Amino acid sequence: MRRDGNTTALVAPLKRLGRRLRQFAVTEGVSRVAVLCVALAAIQLALDRLLVLGIGPRAVLLLAICALVGRELWRRVLRPLALRVDPIQVAELVERKRPEYRDRLVSAVAFATAPGVNPHRNSPALVAEVIRGATAGDARPDTDGILRHDRYRTFVGIGIAALAFAALAVALATDTVAAYAARNWMLREVAYPSSSTIVAEGFTDGRLRWPLGDELTLLATAVDRVPRSLHAEIQYVGGDSLTRSMDRRGRNQFVADVGPLAGSLRVRFRIGKFGVDEYTRWYDVEAVPRPFVKKATIEIQPPAYARQPAYVLPQGQVSADLIRGARVRIESEMSHPVVEASLKHRADDEPAAEAEVVDGTTVRADFEPERRGTYYFAVRDATGLEDTRPVTYTLNLLNDAPPKARLSMPDVGEMVVSNATLNLSVGCEDNLGLESVELAYRIESSRNADDDATPPFQTEPLPDVAQGQLRYDLNRAWPLLPLTLQPGNRLTVKVRAKDAQPAAPATTSAPDAPPANLGESIAYTLRIVTPEELLAELGRRENEWRREFEQVVKTQEQVNRRVVDLPALAESDPAQQSARYAQEARTQRQLAGRIRTVLRQFEQIFGELKTNDLATPAVRRRLGEGVIGPLRKLLGEDLPAAGDLLDRLRAGYEPGAAAEIEALQQAILRRMYGILAEMLKWEGYNEAVALLRDMLRLQKDITEDTRKELERRIERMFESNDASLETPTPEDGP
Repeated sequence: MRRDGNTTALVAPLKRLGRRLRQFAVTEGVSRVAVLCVALAAIQLALDRLLVLGIGPRAVLLLAICALVGRELWRRVLRPLALRVDPIQVAELVERKRPEYRDRLVSAVAFATAPGVNPHRNSPALVAEVIRGATAGDARPDTDGILRHDRYRTFVGIGIAALAFAALAVALATDTVAAYAARNWMLREVAYPSSSTIVAEGFTDGRLRWPLGDELTLLATAVDRVPRSLHAEIQYVGGDSLTRSMDRRGRNQFVADVGPLAGSLRVRFRIGKFGVDEYTRWYDVEAVPRPFVKKATIEIQPPAYARQPAYVLPQGQVSADLIRGARVRIESEMSHPVVEASLKHRADDEPAAEAEVVDGTTVRADFEPERRGTYYFAVRDATGLEDTRPVTYTLNLLNDAPPKARLSMPDVGEMVVSNATLNLSVGCEDNLGLESVELAYRIESSRNADDDATPPFQTEPLPDVAQGQLRYDLNRAWPLLPLTLQPGNRLTVKVRAKDAQPAAPATTSAPDAPPANLGESIAYTLRIVTPEELLAELGRRENEWRREFEQVVKTQEQVNRRVVDLPALAESDPAQQSARYAQEARTQRQLAGRIRTVLRQFEQIFGELKTNDLATPAVRRRLGEGVIGPLRKLLGEDLPAAGDLLDRLRAGYEPGAAAEIEALQQAILRRMYGILAEMLKWEGYNEAVALLRDMLRLQKDITEDTRKELERRIERMFESNDASLETPTPEDGP
């Protein structure tokens, strides 16, 4: 087609209008797509923020959003942008807005844009006229009012508002938008920034070393906004897991008790919020064992004076009794190396002795305990952990008891003569060994009674004492003649035994207390008397026990009479007869006990006579053979036989046994009568001897009184003569 001015004037405005229409459509599409993108992104962010979607749902949602946005982008932007501007279509649009054109504009544009005019179908003149008529007058294309500028501005504003909203979101919530983009666009596992920041107390770089078996309490602090709830999700290394609700403490702190730590674990905190809860990062708790004692050895070295070797307590025994002055060596093997150790006393938790660490895992203390009680090792390892449940070692300090000393003096009474020979029976023992044993005695005269000072004890070492021996026994005769005792003196005798324990210094509270290493027997105090005084005392005692024996004889006579009458009850009342025999058997044995007491007293008297060298042959014959010997035979043979026969008759009456008991009773009485006769002889003899000694003492006293009177008169005579010679008379001149 030939281009002329009319054609250009007709087509050019329509082309411009078409381009503007395409621009308006593309701008509207871009605005729509921008709003859609912002809206879908907001919905995606809200869903992911509230529900914390996994990577699968996020990927599906991303694909759906991309498909929807791509579809709208194609429909609203790409397709309008790819459309070619057709003047005919624009002319049709103009004619819909301008009905008065009555298709003239469309026809003119069709002729103008046609590639050529077929002269057989269309007249060129007619075509030119139509084009000319469309470009002139009322048929000229009028594009005013075709474009809606208000709608264009509205969509431009909406697009700008969507972009501004997105920019504002990026500016105000950069971290959230970045997390959203990373999670939903790049499908990465990142966390949204939380409005509640949870700080796990005690963790360093997300790690906490905690003693194995100790109570673990999780403490978390909320920074900024305090969540409505907080939970601790715990996963153990072995695979077990649990969730603990944390209790709120104060304004912004939460606590949860895990209990004794059984192993390493990791924990994270779940923040309660609207929608799906948030989670913090994982925190690791490493279970670290505290040092503890695996094996303990206690070695005890007794004091040197004990002369005993060191010994080790059996494995597992952590308590011991030991003597003061002993050294103790405690060696404990720890579970793992420690860097610091000290031995402390449980009473005040103060250091009791120095301790050393040997080879890292062995703790040793060598010390001498100064007080009893419980000790333990306070240790610390390289991580600063201590043994909070240490093994305790109980040491019970015992004072070394003084030696035990025993002294007995058989056949010695309270009174002895100056030339007596005492029989000493000495027994001493000590758990650690004796050092020395000595006889201590003190002599007090009548003059000392008026003095405040008491004479000290004199000592005499006893023979054959080996140092360290545990027991010492000695029977010895000790003559008193070398002591030159006088009647009226008091002799105190005891035995002292010492061990090797060092003597402790005397204390101010008990300055006179005996040393801890000294043991003493009971002290015997003897009064030194003349032979006459001793014989008089022994005679009094003999008379007293002779009367007791007379009562025994009378009782035996009654028993004899009753036993003789008992056979008559054999036929009349056997039960009563049996009971009577039983009663007589008891009486017979009771008499044996009384006779035994009498025998002991006479043996004591006889022994004292021998001790004091007063047992003459006549005394030995009469007292020893006439009294003590028959009493022993009576106790050893006759009375037991009588008791057995009575028991036999109690079980069943036998005429032969009844005759035998009657004969035995008569024999017992005859023996008792004989003993009593000897006692009376001995008493008469003693009275005669006492009378003779009284006469001799009286004669001695008369002779002494006569001598003193003569001396007094002679002294008076000499004094009167001296006075007459020295005193002048009135007749004497100068």
